[in-house]
Amino acid sequence: MKKLILILTLPFSILVFSLPSYAEWTKIGENVKGNTFYVDFERIRKQGGYVYWWDLNDLLKPDKDGDLSYTIYTQGDCKLFRYKSLSEVYYKQNMGKGTPSTNTQKNPQWEHPPPNSMVESILKEVCSR
Repeated sequence: MKKLILILTLPFSILVFSLPSYAEWTKIGENVKGNTFYVDFERIRKQGGYVYWWDLNDLLKPDKDGDLSYTIYTQGDCKLFRYKSLSEVYYKQNMGKGTPSTNTQKNPQWEHPPPNSMVESILKEVCSR
């Protein structure tokens, strides 16, 4: 029975966590390191006073783990202008391609975006929609 459940849930899990790589990404900008940031505006959701979205960070150079991109599922609070990352998915290839490696945040903390940062730009953009 356990094998059957594993066989049935594995394809679903792969599909769910690879969906961001097939998203319709809109470029928001680049940071000083040359990394490019995108948001999938078609998948923004508003619920209970919060906004939820996927963003993609495409790296110019691999990070310390050899990843070239990652997607983040984020919860935003537009009234208090803060955010928290709920889930991160890392990829060895650019633009969210390749085999995903997931990191789900346990009890993420609210953060306020630094002034003039890409996080601030993204939060402003998703809150304006």
